[in-house]
Amino acid sequence: MKRYAIAAVAALTLVGPLAGTAAAQTRRDVREERQDVREAQRDVRDARRDLREERRDVRQAQRWNQRTHNGYYLGNRFYYGQPSYQHMQRRDYRPAWQNWRRGDRLSQYHRSQYREVDWRRERLRQPPRGYHYVRDDRGEVLLVGIATGVILSILLSQ
Repeated sequence: MKRYAIAAVAALTLVGPLAGTAAAQTRRDVREERQDVREAQRDVRDARRDLREERRDVRQAQRWNQRTHNGYYLGNRFYYGQPSYQHMQRRDYRPAWQNWRRGDRLSQYHRSQYREVDWRRERLRQPPRGYHYVRDDRGEVLLVGIATGVILSILLSQ
């Protein structure tokens, strides 16, 4: 019986360090896997941050500027005036500048924004019935229908 006990102790003595190295190897593998996971998470965070910065740059470029924009596009249709916050959040929104043309319509926003011009003081001809002169932000005088807001004529500033 002593022989069996001595053989068992000798076997455990020899196998013990091997089991310890296997456990150490397993721990090392686990540490490396955790490090790989952390690096992957860091890469994902960096990619998300880059995407947020890119979106912020696009929003900065699409921010409304009264000096450079007088309207905006939603899809392929142009609207004069400053857009609402909801319009600015849409994917098909883009600010733009477009010169006034005969037949364009001033929105309620524009009619309240531009002041009426005294045609006598400015030495302009009397406007037809139902029309009045307004001055836009660039100094142009527009002959606009009072009820409809449709532009009949555009006079350049003097």
